[in-house]
Amino acid sequence: MYLKRVLVPLFCLGLEVLAPVVADQVEIREVAADKGTNVTIPCGDLQENTSNVQWVHRGNRTHHTVLMDGGLLLRQVGVEDEGLYECGVENETAYVDRVNLTVRTEPPPLVNVTVHASTILALILWNVAGDGGHPIIDFTAQYRSAAPVNNTLEPWRPISPNHISPNSRQVDVYHLEPNASYWFRVWATNALGPGPPVEVLATTLYSDQEAELYKHFLEGAESFDTRTWLAAVCVVMGTLAVLAAGTCAVLCREWRRPVLWKLSSDRD
Repeated sequence: MYLKRVLVPLFCLGLEVLAPVVADQVEIREVAADKGTNVTIPCGDLQENTSNVQWVHRGNRTHHTVLMDGGLLLRQVGVEDEGLYECGVENETAYVDRVNLTVRTEPPPLVNVTVHASTILALILWNVAGDGGHPIIDFTAQYRSAAPVNNTLEPWRPISPNHISPNSRQVDVYHLEPNASYWFRVWATNALGPGPPVEVLATTLYSDQEAELYKHFLEGAESFDTRTWLAAVCVVMGTLAVLAAGTCAVLCREWRRPVLWKLSSDRD
């Protein structure tokens, strides 16, 4: 009786310890699938007792469909379906197969997105945190004014080039207005589509030097007499005409001098 009381608990404890050891000995297979597709995962080399197969996902029995052959059918997989799947026969401690499922998606949001703005130009910079499982095809960047018109923001404007090289990490924006606020956004695209855009608000600089230059140009614009401008143009054109005539006279005199010298030499 004493041996029975001691050996039975020890035997049960051995089974509990043996189960994870046996599970760890089963090699984990890697399976990848695109987001939104259907995936079937076979249960290893299971040959019998297929009607009693159960699948465990992250330690809990999965809600996905177990097929007649013991495989697991996952419909329209998403990121929440990622992780380790283990299959085995009910009431048995050892797992038959272990599969780690990875779901490929659109690229994740870009990181470290910053905008360095000057008076009429801006430079957008970014880094990549991942590609979602498929190589990045290109980047796209857009901008628009942050000032609403009639309580409505203007449509997004494209930034050339429309398809930025996947090796690029920056793009220039031209033709901005000084001392104005703009929204900028950029995102990555792979074979599954565009990732979520990242938006950044930035304000262009106000240039005192440019303002002073505009001020000097516009001084006296209202009182400017066009007749004065016409007289100045006539004076300039007349000066150019006199210079042209003088240049022609000098060239003609220089050309005639060798001819006259040759004629006098022939007479001698």
